[in-house]
Amino acid sequence: MENLMAFRPATDSSAKKAPAKSPYPLLERREGLSPLTFFSDFVEKSRPVIIPNALKDCPALSRWTMDHLAQVAGNRPVQLKQGLNEEGVNGLRTITTRLDGYLEQLANFENLLQRNGATAKQRPAYLHDLPLLSVLPDAANDLKGFPTTYFPEWYQTDWLKFAQFFLGPSHSLTPLHFDCLLTHNLFFQIRGRKRFTLLHHDQLPSCYRYKWRWCEVDVENPDFIRYPLYRAAQVQECIVEAGDMLYMPPGMLHHVRSLDCSISFNVDWHTRGSAIRGVMALLKGMPIKNVYYNTVIALGQCAGLSAGQVLPWYRSYLNYVS
Repeated sequence: MENLMAFRPATDSSAKKAPAKSPYPLLERREGLSPLTFFSDFVEKSRPVIIPNALKDCPALSRWTMDHLAQVAGNRPVQLKQGLNEEGVNGLRTITTRLDGYLEQLANFENLLQRNGATAKQRPAYLHDLPLLSVLPDAANDLKGFPTTYFPEWYQTDWLKFAQFFLGPSHSLTPLHFDCLLTHNLFFQIRGRKRFTLLHHDQLPSCYRYKWRWCEVDVENPDFIRYPLYRAAQVQECIVEAGDMLYMPPGMLHHVRSLDCSISFNVDWHTRGSAIRGVMALLKGMPIKNVYYNTVIALGQCAGLSAGQVLPWYRSYLNYVS
């Protein structure tokens, strides 16, 4: 583990390379936003927002280092996504490796990158959307103080079972897309920074959709000759830093670039209304497998079942590649 032990991602803001100035308006940041106001002013109005320092009381912010992951979960098999790149996802495939081997790949790449010995296109694959508890089964101990009241009550007891984990190198990229179940999305950054480029779902016609939920436009270098409708698209951007929480409403288009070696997780969740709308999306072309997962949540919420009770029928979504 010599290379891993030698690598220390920058944690002091002065040591980080400042991102290029955004051409897009910046997303609203609301530190200390109460859950009541969050639901009334953002969830109910389909408005995205960043809540800075939402995770400030969680030990994970200091505990989840690369060394810690290697120590507690290094022997675990993990699935990586290869082919998430600037050209789209037509070459997307998954590969399986051990976490400790992947951590060494990250360390080698970041060390070379810092010495200008590697380029962004040489980055390793991306550990993307794995069940958090499959990587860190004791994550609850590190997330004491987590702000569960930003979830609907139906999820608050079992939210951690729905959480998905992300780990990747600097320059990791997820091209422009929307979440496949049309869920609400709470995204939590643990280490490093990510830049999100955001468009409301009603901007989809300007983004040249393919494969149902992916978009052809490269928001970092838009080709207005090939994609002229994008010129009029209404775009926002934000940088999510360690400790921050980002809320994205159902169907929000997002393009995500890691500015540093990064650890994060998210939870896709439904209200009763969004789950029913997710079922009805079958009429708009949603794949039948996605409709099944939305039906499971909608039936569970309408029938008075708990999130834990419906999880066995929903669990396979947490490893779903689409």
